[in-house]
Amino acid sequence: MKSDIKNIFELLHSPVLTPYNLLENVKLDNYKYVNYYMGESGVISEMKCVDIEGEVIYYYLFDKQDHLFKVLMKTSDGKQEQLFEREDELSKHLNKYSSSKSNKTSAV
Repeated sequence: MKSDIKNIFELLHSPVLTPYNLLENVKLDNYKYVNYYMGESGVISEMKCVDIEGEVIYYYLFDKQDHLFKVLMKTSDGKQEQLFEREDELSKHLNKYSSSKSNKTSAV
């Protein structure tokens, strides 16, 4: 339950990750580039790297306060997958906290 509260707090108040945290990835051997550009909501970091499956492009989307709100992955075959979405994560942890709190209350 404490970890849920911590996760909820972080999702509400912390950046989780900032564009500056990603810059070091360009020094890794399996990364081809790290690009930054402005999107509608804020900075977008685009990173191409090579993994077991081939080349993958990651898109990290930040809001105007440089708080991460979404991570997308695009594989070399064109498939796109959402890896992180702040609101989804927040809902998941709120639901988990609510149900664990309900279970404790009903056990008493």
